[in-house]
Amino acid sequence: MQITFHGAAGTVTGSRYLVSTKSDAVLVDCGMFQGLKELRLRNWQHPDFDIADLKWIVLTHAHTDHSAYLPRLHKLGFRGQIFCSAPTARLTQIILMDAAFLQEEDARYLNKKGATKHKPAMPLFDTSDAEAVIKLLRPVKMEQAQRLSPAFSYTLRPVGHILGACSVRLSISDNGESRTIYFSGDVGRFHSALLPDPLPAENADYVVVESTYGDRLHPSEDTWEQLAGLVDRIVANRGVLLIPAFAVERGQELVYMLHILEDKGRIARIPIHVDSPMAVEATNIVGEFPDLLRPEVNIGHGPGGGLHSTTITYHRTRDESKELNSISGPCVIISASGMLTGGRILHHLEHRMGDPANIIALAGYQAEGTRGRLLLEGAKELRFHGDTHAVRAQVTDLAGLSAHADYAELMRWLGPVTAPPRKVFVTHGEPAPAAAMVERIKKERGFDALAPKMGEQFPL
Repeated sequence: MQITFHGAAGTVTGSRYLVSTKSDAVLVDCGMFQGLKELRLRNWQHPDFDIADLKWIVLTHAHTDHSAYLPRLHKLGFRGQIFCSAPTARLTQIILMDAAFLQEEDARYLNKKGATKHKPAMPLFDTSDAEAVIKLLRPVKMEQAQRLSPAFSYTLRPVGHILGACSVRLSISDNGESRTIYFSGDVGRFHSALLPDPLPAENADYVVVESTYGDRLHPSEDTWEQLAGLVDRIVANRGVLLIPAFAVERGQELVYMLHILEDKGRIARIPIHVDSPMAVEATNIVGEFPDLLRPEVNIGHGPGGGLHSTTITYHRTRDESKELNSISGPCVIISASGMLTGGRILHHLEHRMGDPANIIALAGYQAEGTRGRLLLEGAKELRFHGDTHAVRAQVTDLAGLSAHADYAELMRWLGPVTAPPRKVFVTHGEPAPAAAMVERIKKERGFDALAPKMGEQFPL
């Protein structure tokens, strides 16, 4: 029995953990690498495991860095089954189709401009690959043990973060021995606006825990008041509040919070535009699973519904998106992608970033090598669409809206683990946060912890 870290080691992207015996293997998560070019190039490398013989994949949740390598894996020969929660299955469908579309669009753009060493440039995968692998998704019930084979069984346990996100408790039996591994997935925030608190970890032989914010705490400032203050400022300056937001979960949380602030009279009723076809789809999917939200959350249609109030307009088509270029403030525009790696948000930046009356509010983790990280670090210009664009708009960080637990919340999540694991593997973090989390777990809990390297393998 062994575990090999094929992704999310030394980086926050590309989550892929292979747990294997002599006869079988399970891959937990199948994410794309994002951010730095050296990471993105790994998506083109053939994985260091036998794809054709891989029978099962278990997904913690639908985000790109946990699911979007699936079409590529299918293109390379994977024909097994993919297990996840029902909301994850629904969200993964739209994320994979969007990822395929973007791959095709990028290849078309590079070929049109001749800006490629490859003749012609090819997508990492295409729509047909996404459609084929979607057919392999198998939704299962959360908090119920599922058996894959005599060697493997697993249980999904809700962990906040986004709708349907789960940790995975994996049990392995081989040659008369048994082990349990507890994979955190991405641990969500306690006291989220939409989602219940994460279910805490349980005792296990091994624990794999994320460390996105392993070296920092989220600001103590009230996030609701911070968001309200930004709206007050753009109302006073007749500007535009531009929020790059991940289409899945973050977009819905922002819309819900703005609705509640309006409903309570804390902010003025101004137009709120959600410009993202994927966010529209994700919002509809959230409506399919009201029982997975906090009991006080009302997301129904009509003026009383938190995701469909009278001030909110959802935009699907390109023409609708282009029409937003001509509107004046005060208003809010929420658009993807959350780290400014592509998508419609770049067109809005092109039209709004040069005006000091406007505010760009970053609402989540900004990975190394992304435009979002550059803005966060004070960049005075950004390059995209073949040109360099000056940053004159105000830039602020809505860090409290991150869907990732900070180190205090991660330690709270680990709290119920009373029996020391044989080892705690700290993953899904850049080197400094991961190292800080390792030391914190050693010092505060006395557990044997380490941050594995890419490709590193450990016997269980």
